Amino acid sequence: MYNRNSAIQRIKNHLAYKLGQAMIDFNTNGGGYIT
Repeated sequence: MYNRNSAIQRIKNHLAYKLGQAMIDFNTNGGGYIT
């Protein structure tokens, strides 16, 4: 059983990754998500 801190860190890393991908997509599409 791994400790809770590693799970929290993994979730934070995952969210940061998803946010980074969203920013990359946003920049690539020239802000096409804003309607």
